[in-house]
Amino acid sequence: MQVEELQQWLQSKLPATLTAMPPRIKIYSDEVVIVLYPNEAPMPDDSIDQRSAEQALIAYQRELTRSLRMRLADEIQKKLRLPVAWGMRIGESEVLFTTRTIPVMTRLGRIERDVLDTLVAAGVAETRSSALAYTVRAFAAEHADWLAEVSQVIEQVRQVRSRLKVARRQGVPIIPPPAPSDDDRTE
Repeated sequence: MQVEELQQWLQSKLPATLTAMPPRIKIYSDEVVIVLYPNEAPMPDDSIDQRSAEQALIAYQRELTRSLRMRLADEIQKKLRLPVAWGMRIGESEVLFTTRTIPVMTRLGRIERDVLDTLVAAGVAETRSSALAYTVRAFAAEHADWLAEVSQVIEQVRQVRSRLKVARRQGVPIIPPPAPSDDDRTE
């Protein structure tokens, strides 16, 4: 099942209150992430109050739609053989409810470990792992526009690669000699 098919299928199953926009779907090798766009209620003008109101509305919609999302996730998991994670976006607020966490092996130098240890000592994070996750989220928040642009370019490259038709050849490929340049010509 492709993303477009899954999107259409979901829109046919979701109530109108959850389809202000088509759901955003990403299919990874280890899970499917679906972000829903509930219809927004009127929000206050103050940006702090607006963010709080958006978060509260997401929390309300999460609880209200839990059984429906679980039922849909079961159907999707049977079709795709992948676990499903849900999230919602209202205005500038987006919350992913449950996503898989997997270990990522990395080598960090002394300076990077010191940063993680400082975050742990300061109480920003409980472990080096959560401190690293915090720094990744902070980078993503600060450079969101750049990351979005890079993601678009990567998707374009993926599309170009998918159009490449590679035919098996036998033997060594024949490379035509280069065309003579002006320097090679004798007068």
